[in-house]
Order: sequence, then structure tokens, then C-alpha cells
Amino acid sequence: MNHHINETELVSRKVTKHKFRKSIIEEWDSRCYICGEQFDNITLDHLVPKKNGGHTSRANLAPCCSLHNRQKGHSELWSWWTNHDLWDLGRAIKLLSYLRRCDNIPSPDEKIS
Repeated sequence: MNHHINETELVSRKVTKHKFRKSIIEEWDSRCYICGEQFDNITLDHLVPKKNGGHTSRANLAPCCSLHNRQKGHSELWSWWTNHDLWDLGRAIKLLSYLRRCDNIPSPDEKIS
């Protein structure tokens, strides 16, 4: 069965997935976390790529334009982004604040992927 119970409502998995994605995109005002531009059609980037063990969870997803999502690919986020022409400390701080709200900040001795 492809349904979930959302509070008191039975909804399809498709609707649940759409609401989940939409809530993340709306929190970022449809802006790419890398370039800061606003897009009508924006993708969600796995901050830790699924190929590298990342999960599809709020704490591992951020809106990203398709160009930068493709460019980052399976790269480690921070080493790729800090070497990119569009590196921006303000957007990095916004991403870290978002991750804190998701309770996904590793301790200082852990590597951020």
C-alpha cells in the first residue's frame, strides 16, 4: 500500500513526497543554496550524495539549481563549494543554520561531508 497517515488524514506516498519537497524549497524561497538565484523549477541536492551514503532526509537536502546540482555531482560539498567561483560565506552560514535546525551539525571533531 502506498499511503501514509498524516496526522488524521490518509494520503498517498506521492502527496507526502510532494509536501516534503515543497516544504524544503519554500523554506529557501526557491533559491539555490550555491548561487542564491531564485528558480521556478529547482532541484533538491543531496548534500552528502546517496552514492556516498547520504540519505533522503530534510537534514541532507537543500534546493539547488540544476546547473550547480550537476556540477557538484558526487563531490564532497565543502571542498567543492569552497573552491567554486560562487563560494559565498553568507550562503554557507545560511546552510549551516538550516542544518542546525535539522539537528545535523556534527561535533567539531567529525568531518562534514
